[in-house]
Formats: sequence, structure tokens, C-alpha cells
Amino acid sequence: MKAQSGSRPRLGLEALEPDPIESYRLNSEYDGSHIRYAEYPLGWESEKGSWIGWGYREQWIEGEVLGRGGNSVVRKHQHEKTGRVRAVKTIEKSRNPSHAREFNIMAILNQHRSRFVEFLGWFENRDRLFIAMEHFEQGDLRKHLDKPLGQVVVQIITKQVLNGLQVMHANNIAHRDIKPDNIFVVSMSPVWVKLGDFGISKRIQGDTTYRSRVFTDYYAAPEVLGIDPNSETSIYTNAVDMWSLGCVVYELLAGERLFSSLGQIMAFFYNKGKFLEQKSRELAAPLSDAAESFIQGLVLLDPDNRPSAMDAASDAWLQRPNYDHV
Repeated sequence: MKAQSGSRPRLGLEALEPDPIESYRLNSEYDGSHIRYAEYPLGWESEKGSWIGWGYREQWIEGEVLGRGGNSVVRKHQHEKTGRVRAVKTIEKSRNPSHAREFNIMAILNQHRSRFVEFLGWFENRDRLFIAMEHFEQGDLRKHLDKPLGQVVVQIITKQVLNGLQVMHANNIAHRDIKPDNIFVVSMSPVWVKLGDFGISKRIQGDTTYRSRVFTDYYAAPEVLGIDPNSETSIYTNAVDMWSLGCVVYELLAGERLFSSLGQIMAFFYNKGKFLEQKSRELAAPLSDAAESFIQGLVLLDPDNRPSAMDAASDAWLQRPNYDHV
């Protein structure tokens, strides 16, 4: 059975008028294995308020599963004639009523394509939404963690992730699920990574706090997990991303998780921060003092004391030349 989307074509961010989400809609037909897109090479004519251009058809073939989430599955799609590939995320509408939030965030971040997974468009049928995205042949960082990464490589990755978080936090967006699985690899030589998977990211207006518990426990801050019995509120802030980044940096350097269970996070909390020092001493190749200090600053128990993404990017451990791929 064919599912047909709306009639507006996909455009780049430079032509986002009047609705960023609608401007990314792909005029498509989907029969369960093949997707046919109508592409438009021109764009939105703002003065006339109309779409211009001559449409042409592209056919993409659905391929292997690249990943699965709680409410979604990502598959590889390949252009029938050119062999170009993209990733397409399928979301069950009934199980994810907040899907519009993910669209909005991806459209906003698409202005910074060197730092975030590129959003290529979307389409829908009655039951499902489909998000077309940039595909990464080298996968995510999880696939590169069969052994610890070198310190310089980790420093470059960390600086690039912080560059992305600065953009997100400046736009009042918290990622809320920073982990190796959501950091995608364009290249390991030279190092270039991008942040992705904004399914549980959240944009807020005015207020700068969050309440919902959505994190992956291994990387979740104590305030998200509700560990602090003295806390009178479930509110938390962008500082949760900084805690998660600290956990990721440790894992990249050490080749193992900083916390492998909720119990370890609780032990860290009640011992007031000694856990990291103990873990580092037990490693075959202990962390450098500068790296340990950097991580310790990110996993401070009081979220108000954690650095912002901008401040963390200025840490002494990261002050080396040629961090960025461009």
C-alpha cells in the first residue's frame, strides 16, 4: 500500500519560510521497500509566498537496519541509480507523540552541519513518520571502542562535542542523551565527529529547567536519577549534558564505563566524589592529571558547579592546536 506525503518540497535552511518543518517535507510515495521522492532544485519564493521549481523523481531502496531505539528503527536507504546512501529513521506516531519537537530541533541545528547530523527531510503515512538523515559509514563512537582511544584523539572529539553543545545550549536545547552511541564518526583520520539522535532532546522557552527522566542510566547525572534525598525538586538544567560528557570522555580514554550500574553512581554520590580517583588508579594506563581534573570538573555532584560548554572548551586540557577538522 502506498503512503503519500504532502506536496511541499525539501529546501535548505537558507530558504526556511514560513515554516521550517514544512519546508523539509519530502513529496514522497512509499510502498514498503522503495521510496520515491519528488525533488525540487529551486526554492521558496518569499515575495510571492509560493514554491517554485521543476520537480523530478528519485527512487531509494530500503536496506539494512542500522539501529533501533525504544520507539524507532533506523534503516539504510540507497539511491537506485547513483548508489548514494542516507539513513531513514522510522517513528511510530502512536508511541511518540512529541515527534514534532525532534523535527524542530533538527531544523534549527541544520544551520551547523559540521557539528550535527544533517537533516535531509521527512515524510509520513498514517501510522509512521520517516526522517531522512546523513549516513555514516564509520558508524558511531561505540563501534570504535574496542580499545581505549589515544588522548589526542579524545581531546579532539571532546572539543568538537563541546562546540556542538555550545550551539545547543545557546538555543536553549538540552541534548539529554550524550553517549558514544549518539556521537557519529565522519572520519577518524582526521578526526571529525557529529552529535546526533535528538529524539529526547528538548527546547525550552524562557525557563531553563527540565523535569522528565529520559537518560541512559550509565551516563545520567544524579539529579536526573533522583539520587539526592535532600533534593526538594526534580528540576534539572543543561548541566546534565556536561555530566554525561564527563562519563563519555572517561570511557573513551579508559576503554570502560565510568559507571557500569546505578549502584556505582550512588556510591560515587555518597562518597562525595572519590570514585573517579579510585577508578583512574586501577587502570592499566592511568589518566593524566589534566584529563582527570577535566573529567572531575564535569561530574561534580552539584550541577551548579559544573562548567558550561563554553567554559569546559577553555579548559587547560583542551588547549592544543589543530583540534577542528576545518
